[in-house]
Amino acid sequence: MSSQYLKTQVMTASPEMLQLMLWDGAIRFAEQGKDAIVRKDIEGSYKALLRAQRIVMELNTSLRHNVNPELCGKMSALYNFMYRRLVEANVQKEVRLVDEALEIMRHQRETWSMLMSQLARDRAAEAGPTLEENAAATDAAEAIPAATASLADAPRANPVRLSGYPAVRPTPVRKPSFSVQV
Repeated sequence: MSSQYLKTQVMTASPEMLQLMLWDGAIRFAEQGKDAIVRKDIEGSYKALLRAQRIVMELNTSLRHNVNPELCGKMSALYNFMYRRLVEANVQKEVRLVDEALEIMRHQRETWSMLMSQLARDRAAEAGPTLEENAAATDAAEAIPAATASLADAPRANPVRLSGYPAVRPTPVRKPSFSVQV
């Protein structure tokens, strides 16, 4: 994925989508770290697990404790557990510790994905009446040309009176009084 594409994706994503992207990144880097441990690539495992650690820490620091302190306290404890597992895996080069963190990460990602789906359904249900109102307004707007066509067919001698407006007598179109000689 190119860096420009990723930058555009991040800049245009909703907060919910950004959270999901963070989970995807944390899982991807943890898996890369795990694979590097298996291959005995010490530097590769260090870098990948460090990136996963940073994402988990970012998720932890982005919790808004003022909104729901009890839930955020529980989430923070869970994030701290994942973070510690990733740090221990990085130090001990132990696949089992990465797997423990990955299990929770995948669960959190799936939970977040389900939450986003529910949020989309709720938003669609809220938008339903607005969509119906917009459809009615569109139908009314499409009826305007038919109404104006009947006005155009009205006799020119009779004034046209629209509700709330003064009578207007249509002005006949005059032909120019000059001619062009060749």
